[in-house]
Amino acid sequence: MDSVVEKIAREVMQKIKSESGDRGSLYSPLPLEPISGRTKGSRSAVLLTSNFKVVGQILKQINLHVPPDGKLFVCDFLLKNHSALIPAAPTGFELCTSKTVSSADGLCDVKELLIPSLSLSAMSKAASLIADSYDTQIIFVALSEGIPTIVSDETIIDPARYFPAGIARKVESLKHELESYGVRFQRSSVSVRPEHKCTSCVGDSCKTCAPSNTSANSASVVSSAPSAVVKASPSSAGTSQKSSCGSCLRENCKNPYGSCASNCPESVKQILKAGAARIEKGNTAALPSEELARMIDHTMLKPDASPDEITKLCEEARANNFASVCVNPAHVPLCAKLLQSSPVKVCTVIGFPLGATSTYVKVAETRDVIANGANEVDMVINIGALKGKDYELVRNDIARVVEAASGKIVKVILETSLLNNEEKVKACELAKQAGADFVKTSTGFSTGGATVEDIALMRQTVGEKMGVKASGGIRDRETADRMVAAGATRIGASASVAIVKGMPAVATKGY
Repeated sequence: MDSVVEKIAREVMQKIKSESGDRGSLYSPLPLEPISGRTKGSRSAVLLTSNFKVVGQILKQINLHVPPDGKLFVCDFLLKNHSALIPAAPTGFELCTSKTVSSADGLCDVKELLIPSLSLSAMSKAASLIADSYDTQIIFVALSEGIPTIVSDETIIDPARYFPAGIARKVESLKHELESYGVRFQRSSVSVRPEHKCTSCVGDSCKTCAPSNTSANSASVVSSAPSAVVKASPSSAGTSQKSSCGSCLRENCKNPYGSCASNCPESVKQILKAGAARIEKGNTAALPSEELARMIDHTMLKPDASPDEITKLCEEARANNFASVCVNPAHVPLCAKLLQSSPVKVCTVIGFPLGATSTYVKVAETRDVIANGANEVDMVINIGALKGKDYELVRNDIARVVEAASGKIVKVILETSLLNNEEKVKACELAKQAGADFVKTSTGFSTGGATVEDIALMRQTVGEKMGVKASGGIRDRETADRMVAAGATRIGASASVAIVKGMPAVATKGY
């Protein structure tokens, strides 16, 4: 029996070795098998769901969405409640409903699916793979069959502009889920603007704006009356324009929803003086100190940090509710003990500060700190290999650390001050391919720190799904806000307390 087990084990190990190559090779998943039983389609299709903000405009331009030989799938809700809006006798394309064709049969000859109107209900169900209605069945079959699926709904692509902040965040999370299934979100050539009441509307009445002036406000202001909602709009300052009645039209304002407080403060002050009690903040408006604190890694990486200083660091992190403390690996056990039962994470650094250790050492270091209680690791890439264009080594270096982290957050330090823009973009791409969670600007120990330009470039390269950490030289609130506005989702700083309290910049080097 033992000999049989040994023989099987030997054969398994030989197979693993032959497939993965040497110990330092990058894991590659097996290629997906092609879906059988379906030939490649030749027709384009459009799915229409009941997003009330855009569906009326979509229907008016339906001939621009559906090609002459295409298909139009219409959800049951629209068919039942808004049948008058549905073309009775479509010209040139085929109208498909749950009464005429099943989702699977309807998509059998389709090569791509466009969704110009996606309701939040259908989006939520599709993200959860719930197919209990005709529209969600269409989406599920398309994803299951590998049919390219594109959402061009403006309100979904840019939710911060058309929804309150809470809903906008939820929409973004659903977008990320659908993107992981292969859905693409991109604007189409058809001009569609979500329909809104004018900015001076109160309840169902409008006393100042013409009926055609339907647009969203940039901020919602709740008055002191229990149930009254006053639609407030910014002045003509910045990029907004005024209508003939003196109201800022949402359709002409380039600022995101809820950004009036930061972009048009004078107008907001007038609204507050008139009796409003609260102002709603959108995603891109300036963050309150408590929200900014949750984005900060409270950092102490100096080589002479004492246990007392590390203890103080943890106490400050607890008191201010920072995202994490970032310390050298030797201090991880102490931080893990001090921050036990606290929402503050323990972050540490790998291959720090040069990134020039071998992959084997970085992997061993990662496993050690995770075992000692680290929740996040910030690893330095092999900078020399990147500049020498040995991209496979860099990607493998990151991937092995990601694997060793066992699901913990991995941030990849690029040391941007040593790279040109082409190298920064390539480093971001390699980090994304290797499965890292964040890209990060700097160690704080090199020739420069974070810049707004670098943050914007990194955000543009990695997209919305990955985190971007700005670190190095961030010592005041103004600088931190600029980094967040440019796309940073995490800040690395030693002057964290001064930042959230709005104190003057601290004149120190590094972090």
